[in-house]
Amino acid sequence: MGDDNKAKDIMAYLAPSNASVFDHLSEVLTNVAISNPENPVESFHKISREVLENSLRWTDEPAPVKQDNSKQVECQNLFRVQKAEADPATSISKASKVGTDTYVPDIGAETEMLNWTGLSVGGVNATRIMLSIRQLAAVHPEFKSVRFFGKILGKQADYYVCEAEVTACDEAPPKGLIPKHPEKRNFEKAQQHNRFKYYVCHSPGAPWTALPNLRYYQLLAVPNIKRLFTGNLNAPMATFPPFPGETEAEYLRAKIAHIGERTVMSPAGFFTEVPADPEAKRKYHSIAPSPEWAPPEDLSGYAAEAWPTSAWARHYPQVPDADEFGEDFVPDETGKWPDIDPEAWPIRPLTDEEDGPLWIARQCSHQLKAKAPVCLISRQYPGAVVVLQGKKFVNFYIGFGNQENDKMYTPTFQENLVMPPVCADVIYKVHREPTVERDADGNITATIPPEVKPRYPLEGWLHFNDEQADLRDKMYVEWEELKKKEAEEKAAAEAAAAEGA
Repeated sequence: MGDDNKAKDIMAYLAPSNASVFDHLSEVLTNVAISNPENPVESFHKISREVLENSLRWTDEPAPVKQDNSKQVECQNLFRVQKAEADPATSISKASKVGTDTYVPDIGAETEMLNWTGLSVGGVNATRIMLSIRQLAAVHPEFKSVRFFGKILGKQADYYVCEAEVTACDEAPPKGLIPKHPEKRNFEKAQQHNRFKYYVCHSPGAPWTALPNLRYYQLLAVPNIKRLFTGNLNAPMATFPPFPGETEAEYLRAKIAHIGERTVMSPAGFFTEVPADPEAKRKYHSIAPSPEWAPPEDLSGYAAEAWPTSAWARHYPQVPDADEFGEDFVPDETGKWPDIDPEAWPIRPLTDEEDGPLWIARQCSHQLKAKAPVCLISRQYPGAVVVLQGKKFVNFYIGFGNQENDKMYTPTFQENLVMPPVCADVIYKVHREPTVERDADGNITATIPPEVKPRYPLEGWLHFNDEQADLRDKMYVEWEELKKKEAEEKAAAEAAAAEGA
């Protein structure tokens, strides 16, 4: 018995798998006894292989593949409804007293309208975006309206952009500055744009991230910059001309304002201007839908063969003009500064010369043109469209955020760019220790800095001139010698012909 156990241990040691050599040989010999081959020695290897193949199995199972279920979880969270808080004493849910009057458009219906233009995010993504925007509106009841602005493409990730309109800017102006201080005007001249709050996310249903407020200097600098977005809001901004911002989030906010100012349009007469009125507690100019506007029965006028500029208008805040404070803009005797009018929010009509070539207008159906949707396609910003159908219209943008033009782009030279001084004294400066003078006791009495002349050019160096032919190009020298030789031969031939005559 001891020898049998020892043999089993040795065979088990020789087999690294779970099946031992002893068990394998036992099964092979059993098959040999059952099949009773004519030549068992020659058939041994064949039977051993058949037994091994029949008992072959995976000894080490691979590790399970980890699945990324983050998008499924985000989609499930879209259908969750926040429950009301319960009273800790009675455990009864309290009714929510805070209601929201935020207007959220039907993004599904807008997606069907955008299908006429060929640009869309898809039906499933549109549903996710609509649910996500509704959750955002429920968290922020101070919003007047929330809409889906569009999608900006990036190198590593894309930005889904949501636009929320607020009654006033959520940031306080800087204090302790005079009214015409550049920093204060930098904030105040962008207040109309900051009445729109923008949120971005990388996928439909992901949490929204708020973009910082805009500054006037950023709005002026962004048209001169062409740059692809990385998809990382914290990416540093290194551009030329320089952008007055540190991260891509600030650049994205300025680029959205620039795109909106150029591409957001509405039917003429849909919006009306509402002037500021301090008595009615309206500090700023604004716009509002006109109750008198009604769509015409025939929509073909919005997409006539000639550019219908009179049928459309821009209603997005424009870029304010630079300030021009005169010499009389000084405080009075009491120290009070003159009042500065708030920035206007004008509704700008389109012009044939400037805006006509920048858009393509067409109807989406050749049948029943009076009721067919009308779409505008931007040539200046590829991916920007406007669709009008009945009383509804939608603005949408999808693209890289850069302006399209057929001209060669050359960055503008900045006036404050200073080139470093370059001279031989700076490049070839030799460091030598200063000369130290000491008295009889060894104390330092004076330190004399050394006078080091530039190393180059050295004395005796030759410079190119007409007399120094050795510094000329070799081919040029050979060509001159050949020309001189031909002239001498020609002169000799002429002299010989003259003597013969």
